[in-house]
Amino acid sequence: MEEGKKNLIKIDLIGINDKLFGNLKGKLIKMIDNVLESSIDKQTGITIKEEIDKFTSLGINFAESKLKKASFENDKLVSEIKEKYSQIERNKAESRKINAEARTIEFNQRMKELSFTLKMTKTLLIGKKDDEAIAFTRQLESFLEVIESVRETNKL
Repeated sequence: MEEGKKNLIKIDLIGINDKLFGNLKGKLIKMIDNVLESSIDKQTGITIKEEIDKFTSLGINFAESKLKKASFENDKLVSEIKEKYSQIERNKAESRKINAEARTIEFNQRMKELSFTLKMTKTLLIGKKDDEAIAFTRQLESFLEVIESVRETNKL
């Protein structure tokens, strides 16, 4: 075989008689080489071997392009998934923000209602001079101070 020449086909066969088959094996390989070197198209002189090489190259190129396309499509799919995931995360953050705002509004409303109730109770106790009413009025004033403090803290 010439140096630099590729093996297109490798045949490994055995026969009943190794010596006889050894002689025939060389002849068989020569016949196959002759067939591969024969011309398909007399005008261009293209051989079967060249056509097989061309067909093999086309198949490899086709497979490579399919793999590259799949890789591009996979990258595109991964990008779309990442975009959808980040949109979901933004939606979750927005929901948490809206829920926190709603809870703050509800809390502030309840604090106003409690403050109003305590002030009304304090008003009802005005004029009562017994020790119990005086102590309860002071407790109401302390509660109102705490509520006012919480309101001021929430304004920050």
